Amino acid sequence: MGKDITRAMRAKDLGALVTTWQRGGEPRRRLVAALAKDGALEWAERLLTGSHEARRLAAAVLGESEGDLERATELLWGLVADPDHRTRDIAAQAMGQLLSRHFAQVYPILGAWRTDPDPLVRRAVPLAAAAGAEPERVDWAAPLLELISPLLSDRAPEVRPVLGPGVLAHRFFSLYPDDTFEYLAHWSTSHDEQVLWHVAMALSGPTAAARFARKSLILLRKLSLDERRYVRGAVTAALKRLGALAPDPVLSELKRWLTDEARAPIARTVLGAL
Repeated sequence: MGKDITRAMRAKDLGALVTTWQRGGEPRRRLVAALAKDGALEWAERLLTGSHEARRLAAAVLGESEGDLERATELLWGLVADPDHRTRDIAAQAMGQLLSRHFAQVYPILGAWRTDPDPLVRRAVPLAAAAGAEPERVDWAAPLLELISPLLSDRAPEVRPVLGPGVLAHRFFSLYPDDTFEYLAHWSTSHDEQVLWHVAMALSGPTAAARFARKSLILLRKLSLDERRYVRGAVTAALKRLGALAPDPVLSELKRWLTDEARAPIARTVLGAL
């Protein structure tokens, strides 16, 4: 397999390289490593003019780039907004790889992406932050949470699903549980209904259920008094998810809500689903 990759690289046979990429597994890993070592930027630029599979390969190679960081991130800026969804995800993952290796240089680039007019570029910021987060780098927790904080109010449908119920509930809560909960408590004081939606949805992941179920219920108890349907719907959804993961504290809490006129409708809805 290594000789086949070498021959295809020497012949600049992009079709053969893409075929190897499509095999997945170990051939894919070896191909990406070989292209990155030979010149990630040059290979990526060649591949960008090809099929969606070629662009996916280009994104993966850029994630391994050790060359011109500015140029690599410029190319990834285009790929995170690619028409192909899988290419977008691989490109966001690649930005995360660059972030983990060059935190100080890539962090401000992602900061600039937060205000990009294309929501697909903004979507890539939390995905890259999650991909680049390292559990042993607890000093990155606050900067990464600050990085995604302005996007909590972003109502774009491309951005919204990846934050609260995705990156926060699963990745950040898993890696940086204490810091994440502290930020959620702070964000819960916002009046912005989109921010509050993310807070509620972030409290429904497995780590929140395992370590912060009772504290999460305190925040959800406060959010449940918001009169806006959007926020109350998020609280209801979060309680259903949390109830499936940590039924005892959630059921106890909801039974108390049944005697509270303001919270009873939510409690009845959730109890009917558990």
